[in-house]
Amino acid sequence: MTDERDALIRLPDDLDDRKARILRSIVAEYVANGQPVGSGRVVDTAGLDVSSATVRNEMAALEERGYINQPHTSAGRVPTDKGYRAFVDLLEVGGLDSKHAELIDELLGSARDAEELMGTASAVLAQLTRLVALVVAPAMDEARCKLVELVTLGTTTALLLLVDDTGRVIRRNVEIDLPVTDADVGRVRAVLAEHLLGRRMADAHDTVAGLVDQAPAELREIMQAVGTATEDDLTVELVRRVFVGGQASLAGDESLERGALGQVLALIEERATLARVLDDTAAATDGPGARIGAEHDLDELKPTSLVSQRYEVVRSGSLGVLGPTRMDYGAALSTVRAVSEALERTLTYLRGPDRET
Repeated sequence: MTDERDALIRLPDDLDDRKARILRSIVAEYVANGQPVGSGRVVDTAGLDVSSATVRNEMAALEERGYINQPHTSAGRVPTDKGYRAFVDLLEVGGLDSKHAELIDELLGSARDAEELMGTASAVLAQLTRLVALVVAPAMDEARCKLVELVTLGTTTALLLLVDDTGRVIRRNVEIDLPVTDADVGRVRAVLAEHLLGRRMADAHDTVAGLVDQAPAELREIMQAVGTATEDDLTVELVRRVFVGGQASLAGDESLERGALGQVLALIEERATLARVLDDTAAATDGPGARIGAEHDLDELKPTSLVSQRYEVVRSGSLGVLGPTRMDYGAALSTVRAVSEALERTLTYLRGPDRET
Protein backbone atom coordinates (compact mmCIF):
# COMPACT_ATOMS: atom_id res chain seq x y z
CA MET A 1 0.00 0.00 0.00
CA THR A 2 2.84 2.42 0.73
CA ASP A 3 5.44 3.83 -1.64
CA GLU A 4 8.97 2.45 -1.24
CA ARG A 5 10.35 5.77 -0.06
CA ASP A 6 11.04 5.04 3.59
CA ALA A 7 14.53 6.22 4.49
CA LEU A 8 16.81 6.06 7.49
CA ILE A 9 16.99 9.50 9.11
CA ARG A 10 17.74 11.07 12.48
CA LEU A 11 19.76 8.18 13.93
CA PRO A 12 19.73 7.94 17.74
CA ASP A 13 23.12 8.39 19.39
CA ASP A 14 23.48 4.68 20.13
CA LEU A 15 22.65 3.53 16.58
CA ASP A 16 24.94 3.71 13.59
CA ASP A 17 23.72 3.11 10.05
CA ARG A 18 24.37 -0.65 10.11
CA LYS A 19 22.61 -1.24 13.41
CA ALA A 20 19.69 0.86 12.19
CA ARG A 21 19.39 -1.20 9.01
CA ILE A 22 19.50 -4.42 10.98
CA LEU A 23 16.84 -3.14 13.38
CA ARG A 24 14.68 -2.06 10.47
CA SER A 25 15.00 -5.53 8.94
CA ILE A 26 14.06 -7.23 12.23
CA VAL A 27 10.99 -5.05 12.71
CA ALA A 28 9.80 -5.46 9.12
CA GLU A 29 10.23 -9.23 9.19
CA TYR A 30 8.59 -9.63 12.58
CA VAL A 31 5.63 -7.45 11.58
CA ALA A 32 5.19 -9.43 8.38
CA ASN A 33 5.54 -12.94 9.82
CA GLY A 34 5.07 -12.78 13.59
CA GLN A 35 8.10 -15.01 14.18
CA PRO A 36 11.40 -14.15 15.91
CA VAL A 37 13.99 -13.10 13.32
CA GLY A 38 17.36 -14.82 13.09
CA SER A 39 20.66 -13.49 11.80
CA GLY A 40 20.44 -15.50 8.57
CA ARG A 41 17.18 -13.81 7.62
CA VAL A 42 18.65 -10.40 8.44
CA VAL A 43 21.60 -11.12 6.11
CA ASP A 44 19.10 -11.87 3.34
CA THR A 45 16.95 -8.77 3.86
CA ALA A 46 19.00 -5.94 5.35
CA GLY A 47 20.98 -5.16 2.21
CA LEU A 48 24.35 -5.33 4.00
CA ASP A 49 27.45 -7.01 2.62
CA VAL A 50 28.46 -8.58 5.93
CA SER A 51 28.63 -12.08 7.40
CA SER A 52 26.12 -13.75 9.70
CA ALA A 53 28.67 -13.51 12.50
CA THR A 54 28.85 -9.74 12.10
CA VAL A 55 25.05 -9.51 12.12
CA ARG A 56 24.88 -11.63 15.29
CA ASN A 57 27.33 -9.28 17.01
CA GLU A 58 25.27 -6.26 15.97
CA MET A 59 22.06 -7.97 17.13
CA ALA A 60 23.70 -8.62 20.51
CA ALA A 61 24.52 -4.91 20.73
CA LEU A 62 20.94 -3.98 19.82
CA GLU A 63 19.65 -6.33 22.51
CA GLU A 64 22.01 -4.87 25.10
CA ARG A 65 20.70 -1.38 24.26
CA GLY A 66 17.07 -2.46 24.61
CA TYR A 67 15.93 -2.35 20.98
CA ILE A 68 15.27 -6.09 20.61
CA ASN A 69 15.02 -9.10 22.88
CA GLN A 70 15.28 -12.87 22.63
CA PRO A 71 12.06 -14.57 23.72
CA HIS A 72 13.64 -18.05 23.85
CA THR A 73 17.21 -19.28 24.22
CA SER A 74 17.49 -20.67 20.70
CA ALA A 75 15.12 -18.26 18.99
CA GLY A 76 15.75 -15.16 16.91
CA ARG A 77 14.97 -11.66 18.11
CA VAL A 78 11.81 -9.57 18.30
CA PRO A 79 11.48 -5.79 18.62
CA THR A 80 10.82 -4.11 21.97
CA ASP A 81 8.73 -0.96 22.37
CA LYS A 82 12.00 0.99 22.14
CA GLY A 83 12.81 -0.83 18.92
CA TYR A 84 9.44 -0.01 17.40
CA ARG A 85 9.87 3.62 18.46
CA ALA A 86 13.26 3.86 16.76
CA PHE A 87 11.82 2.19 13.65
CA VAL A 88 8.94 4.69 13.46
CA ASP A 89 11.24 7.66 14.07
CA LEU A 90 13.45 6.49 11.20
CA LEU A 91 10.55 6.27 8.75
CA GLU A 92 9.87 8.85 6.11
CA VAL A 93 6.13 8.40 5.70
CA GLY A 94 5.28 7.55 2.10
CA GLY A 95 2.08 8.23 0.22
CA LEU A 96 -0.59 5.76 -0.74
CA ASP A 97 -0.72 4.36 -4.24
CA SER A 98 -3.17 6.02 -6.60
CA LYS A 99 -5.71 3.18 -6.35
CA HIS A 100 -6.13 3.50 -2.59
CA ALA A 101 -5.97 7.31 -2.66
CA GLU A 102 -8.77 7.41 -5.23
CA LEU A 103 -10.82 4.93 -3.19
CA ILE A 104 -10.56 7.15 -0.11
CA ASP A 105 -11.63 10.25 -2.03
CA GLU A 106 -14.52 8.39 -3.67
CA LEU A 107 -15.90 6.92 -0.46
CA LEU A 108 -15.53 10.06 1.64
CA GLY A 109 -16.79 12.26 -1.17
CA SER A 110 -20.11 10.39 -1.23
CA ALA A 111 -21.00 11.52 2.33
CA ARG A 112 -23.99 13.85 2.58
CA ASP A 113 -23.14 15.47 5.90
CA ALA A 114 -20.34 15.64 8.46
CA GLU A 115 -21.69 12.86 10.68
CA GLU A 116 -21.98 10.41 7.79
CA LEU A 117 -18.52 11.50 6.64
CA MET A 118 -16.88 10.64 9.96
CA GLY A 119 -18.59 7.28 10.10
CA THR A 120 -17.38 6.57 6.58
CA ALA A 121 -13.86 7.70 7.47
CA SER A 122 -13.69 5.22 10.36
CA ALA A 123 -14.94 2.41 8.09
CA VAL A 124 -12.37 3.27 5.40
CA LEU A 125 -9.52 3.38 7.93
CA ALA A 126 -10.53 0.01 9.33
CA GLN A 127 -10.86 -1.52 5.88
CA LEU A 128 -7.47 -0.33 4.64
CA THR A 129 -5.41 -1.05 7.77
CA ARG A 130 -7.25 -4.03 9.32
CA LEU A 131 -6.96 -2.22 12.65
CA VAL A 132 -9.43 -0.54 14.98
CA ALA A 133 -10.26 2.83 13.43
CA LEU A 134 -11.17 5.89 15.51
CA VAL A 135 -12.49 9.26 14.36
CA VAL A 136 -13.17 11.97 16.96
CA ALA A 137 -15.56 14.69 15.82
CA PRO A 138 -14.70 18.33 16.52
CA ALA A 139 -15.97 19.62 19.86
CA MET A 140 -19.36 21.25 19.43
CA ASP A 141 -19.23 23.46 22.50
CA GLU A 142 -17.51 26.21 20.51
CA ALA A 143 -19.12 25.45 17.14
CA ARG A 144 -21.29 28.23 15.71
CA CYS A 145 -24.68 27.92 14.10
CA LYS A 146 -24.43 28.44 10.36
CA LEU A 147 -27.93 27.50 9.13
CA VAL A 148 -31.39 27.10 10.67
CA GLU A 149 -34.26 25.40 8.90
CA LEU A 150 -37.77 24.56 10.15
CA VAL A 151 -40.21 22.87 7.79
CA THR A 152 -43.66 21.35 8.32
CA LEU A 153 -44.04 17.59 7.99
CA GLY A 154 -47.74 17.54 8.87
CA THR A 155 -50.35 19.66 10.64
CA THR A 156 -48.78 18.96 14.06
CA THR A 157 -45.16 18.04 13.21
CA ALA A 158 -42.15 19.86 11.85
CA LEU A 159 -38.47 19.14 11.18
CA LEU A 160 -35.77 21.32 12.72
CA LEU A 161 -32.33 21.38 11.07
CA LEU A 162 -29.34 23.06 12.68
CA VAL A 163 -26.03 23.15 10.80
CA ASP A 164 -22.83 24.21 12.53
CA ASP A 165 -19.72 25.76 11.00
CA THR A 166 -17.95 22.38 10.79
CA GLY A 167 -20.68 21.06 8.51
CA ARG A 168 -22.40 18.91 11.13
CA VAL A 169 -26.18 18.64 10.82
CA ILE A 170 -28.53 18.13 13.77
CA ARG A 171 -32.04 16.97 12.88
CA ARG A 172 -34.88 17.03 15.40
CA ASN A 173 -38.55 16.20 14.99
CA VAL A 174 -40.74 18.90 16.52
CA GLU A 175 -44.05 17.65 17.94
CA ILE A 176 -46.65 20.41 18.28
CA ASP A 177 -49.84 19.99 20.31
CA LEU A 178 -52.03 22.12 18.03
CA PRO A 179 -52.38 22.23 14.23
CA VAL A 180 -50.08 24.82 12.63
CA THR A 181 -49.83 26.52 9.25
CA ASP A 182 -46.82 26.78 6.95
CA ALA A 183 -46.98 30.54 7.38
CA ASP A 184 -46.65 30.36 11.18
CA VAL A 185 -43.81 27.86 10.93
CA GLY A 186 -42.10 30.20 8.48
CA ARG A 187 -42.42 33.09 10.95
CA VAL A 188 -40.84 30.95 13.72
CA ARG A 189 -38.04 29.95 11.36
CA ALA A 190 -37.25 33.61 10.71
CA VAL A 191 -37.11 34.37 14.45
CA LEU A 192 -34.88 31.36 15.10
CA ALA A 193 -32.50 32.38 12.32
CA GLU A 194 -32.31 35.93 13.67
CA HIS A 195 -31.33 34.76 17.16
CA LEU A 196 -29.30 31.59 16.47
CA LEU A 197 -27.14 32.30 13.41
CA GLY A 198 -23.56 32.95 14.45
CA ARG A 199 -24.23 31.91 18.06
CA ARG A 200 -22.67 28.95 19.84
CA MET A 201 -24.49 25.67 19.28
CA ALA A 202 -24.10 25.03 23.01
CA ASP A 203 -26.38 28.01 23.68
CA ALA A 204 -29.11 27.04 21.21
CA HIS A 205 -31.57 25.57 23.70
CA ASP A 206 -31.28 28.43 26.19
CA THR A 207 -31.73 30.94 23.38
CA VAL A 208 -34.88 29.22 22.12
CA ALA A 209 -36.26 28.87 25.65
CA GLY A 210 -35.81 32.60 26.13
CA LEU A 211 -37.83 33.31 22.98
CA VAL A 212 -40.95 31.45 24.11
CA ASP A 213 -42.37 34.20 26.34
CA GLN A 214 -41.51 36.85 23.76
CA ALA A 215 -43.32 35.07 20.93
CA PRO A 216 -46.81 36.20 19.79
CA ALA A 217 -49.56 33.99 21.17
CA GLU A 218 -50.15 32.25 17.83
CA LEU A 219 -46.46 31.23 17.61
CA ARG A 220 -45.84 30.35 21.26
CA GLU A 221 -46.90 26.71 20.92
CA ILE A 222 -44.48 26.15 18.01
CA MET A 223 -41.60 27.91 19.78
CA GLN A 224 -42.22 25.86 22.93
CA ALA A 225 -42.14 22.66 20.86
CA VAL A 226 -38.81 23.70 19.30
CA GLY A 227 -37.40 24.33 22.78
CA THR A 228 -38.49 20.87 23.89
CA ALA A 229 -36.91 19.28 20.81
CA THR A 230 -33.52 20.84 21.58
CA GLU A 231 -33.56 20.37 25.35
CA ASP A 232 -32.07 16.91 25.91
CA ASP A 233 -30.99 15.55 22.55
CA LEU A 234 -28.91 18.57 21.65
CA THR A 235 -27.03 18.27 24.94
CA VAL A 236 -26.07 14.73 23.97
CA GLU A 237 -24.71 16.03 20.67
CA LEU A 238 -22.34 18.35 22.52
CA VAL A 239 -20.35 15.39 23.87
CA ARG A 240 -17.32 14.50 21.74
CA ARG A 241 -18.50 11.90 19.25
CA VAL A 242 -16.14 9.00 18.59
CA PHE A 243 -16.79 6.88 15.52
CA VAL A 244 -15.25 3.40 15.86
CA GLY A 245 -14.76 0.73 13.22
CA GLY A 246 -12.97 -2.60 12.95
CA GLN A 247 -13.18 -3.77 16.59
CA ALA A 248 -13.34 -7.36 15.36
CA SER A 249 -9.76 -7.07 14.08
CA LEU A 250 -8.48 -7.16 17.66
CA ALA A 251 -10.36 -10.34 18.52
CA GLY A 252 -8.54 -12.23 15.79
CA ASP A 253 -5.06 -10.98 16.69
CA GLU A 254 -3.01 -13.61 18.53
CA SER A 255 -0.41 -11.09 19.69
CA LEU A 256 -2.84 -9.77 22.33
CA GLU A 257 -3.43 -12.01 25.33
CA ARG A 258 -7.06 -12.61 26.28
CA GLY A 259 -6.87 -10.47 29.43
CA ALA A 260 -5.24 -7.58 27.57
CA LEU A 261 -7.76 -7.89 24.75
CA GLY A 262 -10.66 -7.58 27.18
CA GLN A 263 -9.18 -4.45 28.75
CA VAL A 264 -8.61 -2.79 25.38
CA LEU A 265 -12.12 -3.61 24.16
CA ALA A 266 -13.57 -2.25 27.41
CA LEU A 267 -11.61 0.99 27.01
CA ILE A 268 -12.92 1.43 23.48
CA GLU A 269 -16.39 1.75 25.00
CA GLU A 270 -15.22 4.67 27.19
CA ARG A 271 -15.66 7.29 24.50
CA ALA A 272 -14.57 10.33 26.54
CA THR A 273 -11.31 8.65 27.56
CA LEU A 274 -10.76 7.43 24.02
CA ALA A 275 -11.24 10.95 22.62
CA ARG A 276 -8.74 12.38 25.10
CA VAL A 277 -6.10 9.76 24.33
CA LEU A 278 -6.51 10.19 20.58
CA ASP A 279 -6.41 14.00 20.81
CA ASP A 280 -3.29 13.92 23.01
CA THR A 281 -1.45 11.58 20.66
CA ALA A 282 -2.44 13.53 17.55
CA ALA A 283 -1.44 16.87 19.11
CA ALA A 284 2.14 15.70 19.72
CA THR A 285 3.15 16.02 16.04
CA ASP A 286 2.27 18.15 13.03
CA GLY A 287 1.52 15.11 10.88
CA PRO A 288 0.73 11.50 11.70
CA GLY A 289 2.36 10.25 14.88
CA ALA A 290 2.43 7.12 17.01
CA ARG A 291 2.28 6.27 20.69
CA ILE A 292 3.76 2.83 21.25
CA GLY A 293 3.30 0.33 24.07
CA ALA A 294 4.77 1.61 27.33
CA GLU A 295 4.49 5.21 26.08
CA HIS A 296 0.76 5.10 26.89
CA ASP A 297 -0.35 6.58 30.22
CA LEU A 298 -3.14 4.03 30.54
CA ASP A 299 -2.14 0.49 31.49
CA GLU A 300 -4.94 -0.93 29.34
CA LEU A 301 -3.24 0.44 26.21
CA LYS A 302 0.33 -0.69 26.93
CA PRO A 303 -0.01 -3.82 24.72
CA THR A 304 -1.06 -1.58 21.82
CA SER A 305 0.10 1.19 19.55
CA LEU A 306 -1.98 4.17 18.45
CA VAL A 307 -1.29 6.03 15.19
CA SER A 308 -3.17 9.31 14.88
CA GLN A 309 -3.36 12.74 13.27
CA ARG A 310 -5.38 15.91 13.74
CA TYR A 311 -7.67 17.33 11.09
CA GLU A 312 -9.08 20.83 11.09
CA VAL A 313 -11.80 22.79 9.35
CA VAL A 314 -12.79 25.70 11.63
CA ARG A 315 -12.69 23.28 14.61
CA SER A 316 -10.18 20.47 15.09
CA GLY A 317 -10.77 16.76 15.55
CA SER A 318 -8.54 13.72 15.36
CA LEU A 319 -8.48 10.28 13.83
CA GLY A 320 -6.30 7.22 14.02
CA VAL A 321 -5.92 3.47 14.25
CA LEU A 322 -5.33 1.27 17.28
CA GLY A 323 -3.76 -2.18 17.21
CA PRO A 324 -1.06 -4.41 18.65
CA THR A 325 2.48 -3.05 18.79
CA ARG A 326 3.28 -5.51 16.01
CA MET A 327 1.60 -3.47 13.28
CA ASP A 328 2.63 -2.23 9.85
CA TYR A 329 3.59 1.29 10.95
CA GLY A 330 4.46 2.53 7.48
CA ALA A 331 1.04 1.58 6.10
CA ALA A 332 -0.77 2.86 9.21
CA LEU A 333 0.97 6.25 9.15
CA SER A 334 0.42 6.71 5.40
CA THR A 335 -3.24 5.70 5.57
CA VAL A 336 -4.01 7.89 8.57
CA ARG A 337 -2.45 10.88 6.84
CA ALA A 338 -4.31 10.22 3.58
CA VAL A 339 -7.69 9.82 5.28
CA SER A 340 -7.09 12.91 7.43
CA GLU A 341 -6.34 15.02 4.36
CA ALA A 342 -9.36 13.64 2.48
CA LEU A 343 -11.56 14.29 5.52
CA GLU A 344 -10.46 17.91 5.63
CA ARG A 345 -11.16 18.35 1.91
CA THR A 346 -14.64 16.86 2.18
CA LEU A 347 -15.51 18.81 5.31
CA THR A 348 -14.46 22.01 3.54
CA TYR A 349 -16.81 21.13 0.69
CA LEU A 350 -19.70 20.21 2.99
CA ARG A 351 -19.53 23.51 4.86
CA GLY A 352 -19.20 25.59 1.68
CA PRO A 353 -21.56 28.59 1.41
CA ASP A 354 -23.41 27.14 -1.58
CA ARG A 355 -23.74 23.63 -0.14
CA GLU A 356 -27.36 22.54 0.33
CA THR A 357 -28.37 20.64 3.47
